[in-house]
Amino acid sequence: MLKLNLNKEMARERVRWTMGTLCSIEAPGAPSEAVTAAFEEIERWDRILSAYDADSDLSTLNRAAGAGPLRVSADLFVAAACALRFAELSEGLFDPTLRPLARLGPAGLPLTGWRKVSLDARARTIELPARGMELDFGGFGKGWALDRAAQALKRTWPGAALFNFGGQVLAVGAPEGAQGWLVSVPGAPEPLLLRDASVAVSADSERPGHIHSPADGLPVRRPGSAAAVCATAAEADAWSTPLYVLGRNPRSFRGQSFFNKTLHGGRS
Repeated sequence: MLKLNLNKEMARERVRWTMGTLCSIEAPGAPSEAVTAAFEEIERWDRILSAYDADSDLSTLNRAAGAGPLRVSADLFVAAACALRFAELSEGLFDPTLRPLARLGPAGLPLTGWRKVSLDARARTIELPARGMELDFGGFGKGWALDRAAQALKRTWPGAALFNFGGQVLAVGAPEGAQGWLVSVPGAPEPLLLRDASVAVSADSERPGHIHSPADGLPVRRPGSAAAVCATAAEADAWSTPLYVLGRNPRSFRGQSFFNKTLHGGRS
């Protein structure tokens, strides 16, 4: 769990329940309209990327699995393309097609595999080739929405802000008189000073068994946690899962990582 070392008198904090968790935005001096716009951007992306909302763009795509290419919204297409890019970079350790494993276990492996997903940028279509395949942005959507929320905030508020979205933190700028935002991260020997960066943590403690291995389809029941610190929230969110699954840095990871003591005992 992330802990923030903040001067509460310096910041005006707003909190909303969205994407199934609490999101707080601390933006000293920001007008309410700017913070509201940021929350509304997160909620807009929830309506696009939610796998639990039957009316979301993503659910519409998943229902069309096995029926050929489906023309999708521009928002869903760009988010899916980015998620698949992270799957490629992580050599499949992050894979947005693993949702069938939650209901079928290893028997669902034939319905997974990010390489099976076909994107056509010119036609703006996505194809899930087999009935029962699904995309799921559970390990990516929060970070993606956070980055877009920060952009929405900055359109009318140029100052510093700190987002805490269910434990994932995005630091924008720095509070007046400070060099950044202090955030305590599991596995880090001291609080991190974050500025224009995000940290996300993956672990098995809050929802045991929810992280599955793309290799054998089984839950990864590793003790401890892994944290990724990256320039964007989408990167941090996507990379924290491969760090946890592998227990060390993937070859292509270029951020900062921390593993708690019961995992690897320090920083890598």
